[in-house]
Amino acid sequence: MNKISELFAPVIGAKNVITGERLSLRGTGYCAASYDGGVLLTPGSAQDVSEICRLAAEHGLAIVPHGGLTGLVQGTATAPGQVALSLEKMNRILDLDPVQGVVTAEAGVTLQQVIDAAEPHGLAPGVDLPSRGSCTLGGLASTNAGGIQAIRYGMARDNILGLEAVLADGTVLDLNNTLLKNNAGYDLKQLFIGSEGTLGIITKITLRLHSRPSSVQTALIGCAGTEDLFQVLASARKAFGGSLLSFEAMWPEFFTQIATHLGNRLVSPDCGIYGVIETGHWGGTEHEDALTAFLAQCFEDGLLQDGTVAQSETQRRTIWQLREDADVIESLCGPCLSYDVGLRLNDIPGYVEQLQERIAKDCPGVGCYVFGHMGDGNLHIMAGPAPDPASHTAIDGAVYGVLQQFAGTTVSAEHGIGLEKRAHLPLSRPEAAIAAMKQLKAALDPKCMLNPGKIFTC
Repeated sequence: MNKISELFAPVIGAKNVITGERLSLRGTGYCAASYDGGVLLTPGSAQDVSEICRLAAEHGLAIVPHGGLTGLVQGTATAPGQVALSLEKMNRILDLDPVQGVVTAEAGVTLQQVIDAAEPHGLAPGVDLPSRGSCTLGGLASTNAGGIQAIRYGMARDNILGLEAVLADGTVLDLNNTLLKNNAGYDLKQLFIGSEGTLGIITKITLRLHSRPSSVQTALIGCAGTEDLFQVLASARKAFGGSLLSFEAMWPEFFTQIATHLGNRLVSPDCGIYGVIETGHWGGTEHEDALTAFLAQCFEDGLLQDGTVAQSETQRRTIWQLREDADVIESLCGPCLSYDVGLRLNDIPGYVEQLQERIAKDCPGVGCYVFGHMGDGNLHIMAGPAPDPASHTAIDGAVYGVLQQFAGTTVSAEHGIGLEKRAHLPLSRPEAAIAAMKQLKAALDPKCMLNPGKIFTC
């Protein structure tokens, strides 16, 4: 460990080479093995990162990039002989151009920092996540994060105009861009978005900003079943078009646990499924009651069992708390496994029903809690308690075994692959596609020095 410290200290300073007790005091986030390598580097610039990569390559040390440590697929795990590299000190917003509608920032900037900086200009980033206060732009780009507004603004990939990345040999690639249209050759930034730090370390990002709605309406609804909720979704798309910001779903097992814990009684506890609808409005006040009128029509059409529209920002946050406080499940039920799958909308009811039956049969005593982004077909599943490897294997078998029965699915809608889903990647990508991914990895990182073992083995 001393030799590693001596190697990097002249580049970034001894205080930025964190080991021993100083390292043990840091939280590991959702990945318990984040610091198992025993060394954490905290560079302050892209040039620092470049020099670290050059030295690491010379000495055969693998580098594992760290963002806000909010990932759920063991993508930040390190092992002996590997060095963790956090971009937390690269946390400056470099430029915000309200006319162009872009913000350029270092990779350690949190999403909340961008939200706060853009708000005075009437702007906002398109990507929004429950972990907005801790997730970083580097992590957001590296995992191609989605979030609660993907139905309106798309994934991170759809909102990133440019970036800067450092390759395994220390080469700094300036792929930054502030133009909405730029077809000058290959769009190389796309290689690094969603590649989980395996092709390069993202050090700078330019995000597109969008006009912030002048008002937002949020509703919590309850339906008899998923078919009615689908009808509400279809009607909402028709009624609101581009003003529909979010359409979330919560199955009763999830909703009841959260609502009971929070003491939330906004809607009946006896509905078959629950949803959160959020719409945005730009300009005048003539649309302020649009969501209320929409729900009234849904009641009249027999699609809703219950529903309420937030009358204040406090009530809006209370509604979103029901959807976003998923950690409550683990605090109540014990250690849980988290899954993130994607299906065609018509397949979701059958998948959830079969999954619940399979877990009840193969995993006695394990609860199945389903929620997610219904508007884009992304389901999150928490299953637990799952205290040991045997239960992990059985639950994996249920989640992915049932998933294989449906066409056009993915084992990872937005969380990435990491170590957690590596064995299941072939369920979502054909052999030739995985071979092409490995060729890209070999071309950009031939010695497998960047986040080794994540996505697939080198």
